[in-house]
Amino acid sequence: MNRIRRAFTLVELLVVIGIIAVLISILLPAINRVREQAVQVDCSSQLRQLGQALVMYVNNNKGCYPIWSGWHVAGGNGTGEDDPGPGWTEELAPLFVAPTSQIYNCKAFPQGVRINYFLTARWPYLRDVAQGWSGPYNRPLKYTDVKLSSQYVISGDCTQASLYPPGFGTAGKTLDDCDKDDSTQEGIVFKGSPGGLNMHRAGNNVLFADGHVVPFLTFDPVNMTYHPRTLQDWASVTGN
Repeated sequence: MNRIRRAFTLVELLVVIGIIAVLISILLPAINRVREQAVQVDCSSQLRQLGQALVMYVNNNKGCYPIWSGWHVAGGNGTGEDDPGPGWTEELAPLFVAPTSQIYNCKAFPQGVRINYFLTARWPYLRDVAQGWSGPYNRPLKYTDVKLSSQYVISGDCTQASLYPPGFGTAGKTLDDCDKDDSTQEGIVFKGSPGGLNMHRAGNNVLFADGHVVPFLTFDPVNMTYHPRTLQDWASVTGN
């Protein structure tokens, strides 16, 4: 006896398509969250590698962190937009990676926005100002200066627009700065502050002097400080 094959009706097909669409709408946010978390974890890993490189640099340079100064273009010769001398990422290069390495690029930033981490400089800069230092370069931070290593911000996601060329940033430059620091402007500007934004769902990744990395949604006065010896926010830091 021949069996009659029953095909899907149009209504049944539309129901199946509708169910699939609902499942996709439910799963996509979860997939996006997983993807965003993966980017944040990758950024954390890169910052931890940077922290390890800074420790190696300190061990090889009489207990001092890299120096920093103005706007430095990777591989520049001290002319044009490149200020004389090396940027701190160039100083690290023999022990770490080139300033143009992907390790310095957080994937949460728009494509083409490069060198997304900064080096702490607020307290050393104000110390030099208070002491009337007039050398061609800023004096480096010493490892022994840091008493609150688990709370002292050494680097992190640089969301300061004035440290990037136009497009993402507001600096009057056209080339990337490989010497980003927070001496005169905050390196991490959190969402809610003027011009601030958080690069990850969990916040901005922060690298501390002891090498650990934690994301924060905003400045945490208990767990973060820009002064190596006392708990202070960026604006409150003095050179004492």
